[in-house]
Amino acid sequence: MLKVEKNAKNLDEALELAAKDLGVSKDEVSYTVTKEIGKGLMKFLLGGSEIEITAWRTADEEKESSAKSVAKPEKPVKKADKKEMPAVEKAATPEKKPTQMIDDDFVIPKTAVDDAKYFVSELLTKIGLTFELHVKLDKNVISIDVSGEKMGLLIGKRGDTLDAVQMLTVLYVNRTKNMPYVKVSIDTEGYRSKREATLVRLAHGLERSVLRDKKSITLEPMTANERRIIHSALQNNPKIKTHSIGEEPNRRMVVSLVKADEE
Repeated sequence: MLKVEKNAKNLDEALELAAKDLGVSKDEVSYTVTKEIGKGLMKFLLGGSEIEITAWRTADEEKESSAKSVAKPEKPVKKADKKEMPAVEKAATPEKKPTQMIDDDFVIPKTAVDDAKYFVSELLTKIGLTFELHVKLDKNVISIDVSGEKMGLLIGKRGDTLDAVQMLTVLYVNRTKNMPYVKVSIDTEGYRSKREATLVRLAHGLERSVLRDKKSITLEPMTANERRIIHSALQNNPKIKTHSIGEEPNRRMVVSLVKADEE
């Protein structure tokens, strides 16, 4: 049975292309959707949608089904056979193996890498940036470094835009559940390492101030990752404690002294 694969902006266009290749009308085409890009927020961000289908002639499918029925007529089932069938089926059923939560041998599939590159490229193009993507793979992490002009637009205020692009890309790459979770890290001009170094310096400055003045300090709102960096930088000082207050996106880190009864 002849099958064709087609990409288009919508299903109707994809069916028209498939029908043309198959030499029939759209009404005579059967299909399955193999990929659909651009729903809701994704459609807004990408400025449109895309669909991929595998299609074939409905008549060919019916002929093939009919030929199989003729070639393999159904064998009447005797009463004696009915009694034996459950035992045969049970014996033929393979034993289920426990699902592994972590697969050390997991290799990131090419489709995941292609999806990450596609999504980031489309999103940055919509933003209006001229860029190049440099991809590096490490276990279950796809690291994408973006280079080009006006990368400050990609970074945004305190990395807000960069974090948003990374989060959306992670959601897009992991939209299906047919593979282990794949992490995506997006950076530009070494921003993330520079920001982490800045936060570590800030943390130790706060540490000195709290020890000197004996007063707690509440920081401005930060992302969960930034709060984690502050906490990690101060966790080895037994005289200092950190905790967060408020609700996202205005959650803040508080740095304070450990009270005598807490030591």
